[in-house]
Amino acid sequence: MNYSVLKKSIYTGIIALLFSSAANSQFAKDYTPIVSSGSLPEEFLKTARAMSIEDIKTIGYGQDRAVKQQFVMSNNYFLKDLLLSGEVLINDPLTKYVNKVADELLKSNPLLRQQIHIYVTKSSDVNAYAFDKGFIFVNVGLLAQLENEAQLAYILAHEIDHVMKKHSVTEYIENVKLENGTSNYERGSYDERSLAKYRFSKEQESDADMEGLSLIKKTNYSIKALNGAFDVLQYSYLPFELVDFKKSFFEDEYLTLPDTLFLKQTSDIKANDDYDDSKSTHPNIRKRRGAIEPELKVSDEASRKKYLVSEEEFKNVRETARFELCRLYMVERDYMNAIYASYILLEKYPDNLFLKKTVSQGLYNVLVNKSSSYNRSTISIAGNSSMSSRSYSIPDYTKIEGTSQRVYYMMDNLESKELNTIALAYTFKAHKQYPDDKTLSALTDSLFSFMINSNSLFLNDFSRKSKTELKNQDTIQVVKVDSTDVEESKYSKIKKQQQKVEVETEDNFTKYAFVGLLKDDEFVSRYSKMAKGLTQKPVTDEYVKKAKPQTKKKTTDAPFFGIDKVIFIDPFYMKIKNEHGKANVQFYESEDRQQVLLDIQKKCADRLKLQYTCLTTKDIAAGDIERYNDNALLNEWLGERFKHGDNNDELVTSSENMKQLIEKLGAKYVAWSGVYNSKGGAYRNTYFFILLDLETGKLMKFETRYTRAKDSNDLISSFVYNSLMHVAKKPKQ
Repeated sequence: MNYSVLKKSIYTGIIALLFSSAANSQFAKDYTPIVSSGSLPEEFLKTARAMSIEDIKTIGYGQDRAVKQQFVMSNNYFLKDLLLSGEVLINDPLTKYVNKVADELLKSNPLLRQQIHIYVTKSSDVNAYAFDKGFIFVNVGLLAQLENEAQLAYILAHEIDHVMKKHSVTEYIENVKLENGTSNYERGSYDERSLAKYRFSKEQESDADMEGLSLIKKTNYSIKALNGAFDVLQYSYLPFELVDFKKSFFEDEYLTLPDTLFLKQTSDIKANDDYDDSKSTHPNIRKRRGAIEPELKVSDEASRKKYLVSEEEFKNVRETARFELCRLYMVERDYMNAIYASYILLEKYPDNLFLKKTVSQGLYNVLVNKSSSYNRSTISIAGNSSMSSRSYSIPDYTKIEGTSQRVYYMMDNLESKELNTIALAYTFKAHKQYPDDKTLSALTDSLFSFMINSNSLFLNDFSRKSKTELKNQDTIQVVKVDSTDVEESKYSKIKKQQQKVEVETEDNFTKYAFVGLLKDDEFVSRYSKMAKGLTQKPVTDEYVKKAKPQTKKKTTDAPFFGIDKVIFIDPFYMKIKNEHGKANVQFYESEDRQQVLLDIQKKCADRLKLQYTCLTTKDIAAGDIERYNDNALLNEWLGERFKHGDNNDELVTSSENMKQLIEKLGAKYVAWSGVYNSKGGAYRNTYFFILLDLETGKLMKFETRYTRAKDSNDLISSFVYNSLMHVAKKPKQ
């Protein structure tokens, strides 16, 4: 090796080391969730109608024109909803990096590069997908799993081929023909037509695999590394790393978990790459891998690289995605994965506040659901089952593969009081490390409260001495009384001996869990404060019902709240026309009526002198990135809150950020309304109105109305006015 090569090697090593140190320092103490920045791109500002009109102009006048028009409209409305949902990130580090890879990929085709718009989306799914308009979306979950940049480039190349070949519209047209029985591709029964759809889709996926490989070959990306992309897809259901979970994670000198809570042998990873794909839109992994493997051999592999943009930037982006994934798991109520993913990252960053809060919040929400009697949400709008939610239950651990199975097994086998003890010990110690963090402090109080009110455990239920101390305690003790040595009586000796035997045989780990914490004045003080006034364990509900006759309280179906100000968000409006047994969405009318409903809300609020602030995207401009982020935050909070259903005790992950939003907007109540209008032989309208307290998560009002009249402005105004009147009007004293 000559001097210049040696110098370059040393320089590269130093840079990598420095970057590694910088990356570690970035995540060492905390993590700030990703937000969008800069200006909103032009495509975010156009209405779905405007986008559709532009696209329809490019459609030829062939026999498929009507079908293509329907596809364009539905595609643009779905795309518009996605762009403004808050799930799409703009000008963030992840999106910037992915676009750099696309720049490298399409370096020789600048015209095509201008037509491609790539964004990262806040989803834990290991996936990427494309729209014919040139939009490609890469999920955070995929970035968290990738091994190198070349794999990302290949996945992007695959999606770019979908865009170039306009696979979506082609598949849509073919599916319509199959439904109508006019396709040359397949005629027959319903089942045969369904299988034909899957076959047609698989052909497109295979084509995208091969054409994506051809695009990669035109670059300097490693071809050999691409085979790993199929490993990423095959094992996407597993965590991003397999780290042995140890129960010592929750233990300390005094809190020792019994071996019965630790699954000694975990299930092997059994991912089958040759699964039945007859009812799948993609060929199975073995077929996909087998199809491209003969093409992976290239003569110039030695000159190709896994990284053309930056290995350091790739690793930083992947690490960021893994932190973001912990947060997304919490939002999606996937608490087991949230706890395990945080556990993995805590091995690298043991003092990270964000990770410790995630574990605490995950433990708390599992505890709440273990002790909850709620079964499902009563919120269901227009038959939309996505608005309904069952209480969270821990997935069956026998169906989990790999080392994370131990987390599922432990959480499933813990009783409520045992999990409460573990969660309180973990959270209080995290609070002591970060005493200024309000979330950890509030969680600590909630866990104290749960100990008392749900599990009936008080300070005197816990031992102040460890098992070892009690075992070693002398059975005969000499005490001084009036300066005279007096030997204990035989009765006290017997009691001490009995206590020693009891300690040696006792298997209750919770009794000794707080020996160390009971030496902490703050722990004792806060526990005592929560139990203040309770000299004995609380009386059960059953006892109260027997002891005190229940009198029927006078209630009203329409309470008045006397609220001064609310937050209006984008209302929901969908118009459906039923023709020939099919329900067709009227896209243009739906978008127009959504704006009408928003205007009606404003007018009714003005008449009632109800103040409001609109956090909507209807008139959003390029410079409104702050409003875009606020809307994204609120939408995420609402989505998570609806998933919790009736269980108001469950913690909404983004509640801490809601407090800042409340202060910023000057209101803590959010009002959401919508109309589902269907017309066949007759009109059918479903109107709903929801009022939520952002501070507590409490559902203040949920109202639905059904009519068979036309959805005129006067009818909708009467509904909205009545709803807002009960919000604004003060209750009678």
